[in-house]
Amino acid sequence: MPTQSILQFAERGQYSQVRAFAGEVLYTEGMPALHMYVVKDGEIDLYLVRDEKRTVVETLRKGQCFGIEPHLATQSRLHNAAARTYCELFLIDTRTVSDSVEGCPDLAQSILTTLSERLSVAHKLIGTRVNYQPDLLIYAQLLYLLGMADLGKQATTPASRGSQPVAPGLAKPLLQDVMINARLMFGHSDKHIRGCLAKLLTLHIARVEDGGNGKQILFSPKDIVSQVRNIVSSDVDADKLTYEYISVDEFAAILDIDRKLILRKLAAGEFADDIFTFRRAEILRVLNEKGRNFFLERKIKKPAEFSDVTDLEFADQKSVFAVVSKVDTLDLAKVVSSMEEGAVKTKILSSLSARRREDLEADLRDMGQVDPIDAQRIGKEIIDEIKALMLKQ
Repeated sequence: MPTQSILQFAERGQYSQVRAFAGEVLYTEGMPALHMYVVKDGEIDLYLVRDEKRTVVETLRKGQCFGIEPHLATQSRLHNAAARTYCELFLIDTRTVSDSVEGCPDLAQSILTTLSERLSVAHKLIGTRVNYQPDLLIYAQLLYLLGMADLGKQATTPASRGSQPVAPGLAKPLLQDVMINARLMFGHSDKHIRGCLAKLLTLHIARVEDGGNGKQILFSPKDIVSQVRNIVSSDVDADKLTYEYISVDEFAAILDIDRKLILRKLAAGEFADDIFTFRRAEILRVLNEKGRNFFLERKIKKPAEFSDVTDLEFADQKSVFAVVSKVDTLDLAKVVSSMEEGAVKTKILSSLSARRREDLEADLRDMGQVDPIDAQRIGKEIIDEIKALMLKQ
């Protein structure tokens, strides 16, 4: 496949496709890998769960593939995958992928295997090293360790002549040593380290003074962690929530509304104008900014935006009557059979004469299993005709 993209390969092979709504989990770590996914449209988050923390290690977009690891002899999922937005995906079975890879030159296979292994290692490092604590708290913990070591050193080292006495329980490690340890442990730049220490100074939790061997940072190791934790405690949980996915059921429970309504609104693209995924922090943000009615009420659509039969809710009754009155009752029964009780179904039925309504109810009683694709096609034709009529008016 060196001359064509994986997406072109999937399209030409006419492989099966699946859809996923935002927040929907495709698979979890450890599950058998029976097929590879190719992103046709949308975005997918790959994430790991370590120490009860979910860390997104990579976000994949159109034309990228995931789900199979070439460096593994026995295929299984090494991470979790969830839809970040509404997605359309191709499924390519494991055997097809293996046969295609085995058909490549040995060098290409070796490069692919090496890259797969390196990426897997990188994902694991990200999953275990992502810090969920605020920077101020991890610097307080670092100072605590260095401070306790300094207090122990003070207890065993006599004070030098001329040196300034230090209050009991007050540590004074060299600022240079703090910088070195922060670089080694956190990988932060000097600018970032100085910024974090400056915040501690501003909060009067520590202070810097000139010592005999250079600048020293003075603070109380006993109190520094608890002091900083009290300051940032309100932000810690918020940081964790940023990475937390929730299910559709949990989402519906937060809002106290029917999950089917959520799915219908997502399918209709009514959240398209908002940065919206099934992350708890984002849901709470939208809920706080726009209120519960944002999730309950349907977005009013103009005729030019009609795309699905459920948009009949926003069509005028005259146009609905003009179009529905010409539709065969059997076709109309196929559409109505897939609808729940609501504004759309009521509008269709109220557009029928008494006789046609009786014919429709008879068709519904005698009708067997309805092909959902056929019903969707008929519904699309109805809404397209109503749309054209209203735009013309």
